[in-house]
Parts: sequence; structure tokens; C-alpha cells
Amino acid sequence: MANGSIPSTLPTVQPYQLERRGVLLRPDLSNPYEQGGVLNPAAVLHDGVTFLLYRAVATVPPNYSRILIATCSFGPQGELQAKKLNKVALEPQASYELLADGQGGGVEDPRITLLDGVYYMTYTAYGTLNGVATPRIAIAKSHDLFAWERLGLPHFQVDAKGDPHLSGNDLNRMPNKDAILFPERIGGRYCMMHRPMFPHSSGLPQSIWISWSEDLLYWVDHELVLAPALPWESLKVGGGTPPIRTTEGWLTYYHGVEGSADDDPDRRYHAGALLLALDDPTRVLYRSPLPVLSPESADETTGVVSNVVFPTGIVQQPDGRLDVYYGMADQAIGLATSYLPRADNQRDKG
Repeated sequence: MANGSIPSTLPTVQPYQLERRGVLLRPDLSNPYEQGGVLNPAAVLHDGVTFLLYRAVATVPPNYSRILIATCSFGPQGELQAKKLNKVALEPQASYELLADGQGGGVEDPRITLLDGVYYMTYTAYGTLNGVATPRIAIAKSHDLFAWERLGLPHFQVDAKGDPHLSGNDLNRMPNKDAILFPERIGGRYCMMHRPMFPHSSGLPQSIWISWSEDLLYWVDHELVLAPALPWESLKVGGGTPPIRTTEGWLTYYHGVEGSADDDPDRRYHAGALLLALDDPTRVLYRSPLPVLSPESADETTGVVSNVVFPTGIVQQPDGRLDVYYGMADQAIGLATSYLPRADNQRDKG
């Protein structure tokens, strides 16, 4: 297991650096579904079209989130083009997505993975657990990105014989976010990253964990993979984009937060690059020593939650370009790009 250690040798030029391409979506303030912001989209290339399933936040009830659908493309001069379809992919309906008082809830921060010919969405369900508003992981599936069938909350095995950090901590009874499925079975099992939020009394910072499943519903063998270790991620780390298979390993962009506490007004969310071993994604091969994207533009430094870049969607283009979609200060959606190493792309062919 790699628990967040930094490789002893680092490349002289940081790979997978992200380059901003611009703001893709802003909230339509005339639409009550978006008056609180648009952010943190899943991204899927389907039938040659890039679809974004993005979180839209209403202000009534406060912080009430739905998942809406848009498409995006590049124009003839390379300009960004986005079109909101005014369709709802998912809205709070299940009991675990609604607050007990009936005055709120949410479906938040989707990630979508194509597995066995089916699209699976992992998302944060904001409902009530033991009388307290609590974010938890939920899963849904679709064949067309428009009609979604809920699979419900995953169940996590309670096993004190596993990772020692879990002793006395039941993953089913704590907040959890940033669930992301790998795009293929590994060793015959499904694999999922997630970010359990242990009680402060445990002394465990929020970190990236991996769990395994035979059926996507019951998850076992929970293991800590990446904990905060660098100055720009000193407060916590969490998952970002669904992993991309490369010759070097599973590539994913994750988020790291620097600051003294969650309520620190000066905290900053950055994006980093992470490579995990293809046959054992609990083994970290590389983590970027510096952020590959940090809040710098006005749309990233000032907003509903200022100083945030939050990668959640990724599309790999045929020429090896990686299109990474990210939330900007919890109010808008941006696009940044990078390239895979030449061994993984088609830029030299033809």
C-alpha cells in the first residue's frame, strides 16, 4: 500500500500540467435551478458529442442541487461552445437525497464511468442520517445519459481486521464524498475511490481511499491510498476525475486543500496529478510535487466559495489531448487541457 509517500525521484519537468482554455458555463440567473451557481460536472464523450452533467444549485431551498445536462464543443476557430439542454438528469427524490424537514437536500458533484457498456454515475447524496444533514455516496446507472436508475447507497463492509484506521469507524455511518469508479474491473473486481470524512476525534485527515466490489453495491477491503503530505494539500485531499488508463498507470486529477480548517476563509483548493499502478491502484507511482492548476483567474478566486479549482470531469480525445472540466469558485465551470505522453496518443500517426 502507498499511503501518500512522495517518490524519491521526480521529473525535472512536471508532467500533466493543465492549461486553461476558458470559462465554459456560468449560471443563468433567470433559471431558479441555477441561481446558486453551476459547478463540478461529469464529462462523457457519447456518440461523438461531449456531454456535461453538471451540478446546478438553487437558492430556494438553500443549497438545493440538481444535476442538469449540457453539451460542449470547440468552434472552427478553437473557441469554446456550450449548450445547456434544459434537461434534468437527476434531482433529489430518494430519502437519502432529502433532508428530514422536507426543506432541502441535493444530488451533487457527479462523476460518470462507462463500465461493461453501461454508464454509472457516482454522486454525493445530501440527506439526513441519524437526524443530521449528511453527504453520502450514491450510485445510479444509465444507457443514454438522460434516463437514470438509482442503485442506492453502497454498503461498506465493517471489518476491524482491515486497515487499522477503520477500527471503531463504520464507513456506513459517516459523511463520504468524491466517489469515482475505475473504468474496468481490476483482478475481476470493481474498484472505487472515495473520501470518507472521519470524526475529528480520530485524528485522520480527509484522504483518498479505495474499496472493492463484486456487484457495485457491497464494498470490501477498504484501504488508505493518499493522505495529505505536501504544503498545497496540507488540510485534505480528495478524488477528482475518473481514472484514464495510460502506459504509465491510471492517471487521475485530484484536489488538495491548503488551510488551517474547513472554515478558514483563506483556504485554497488546488488540482494535482496522480498515477496509480494498473494492476494495483492502491500503489501510488507518482503524485505531482506542485499543483498542476491553482486558483488564479477572477472566476477562480472570487465566488460562492472563493479560491477553488475542483476537477471532476475528463475526456480523452483521439489525439491524446485531455479535456479536464472543473468547478471555479463553486459558481462556474471551466476547461483546462493537457496531453498524454506520446506513447499514449496519436499525434505522431498518419
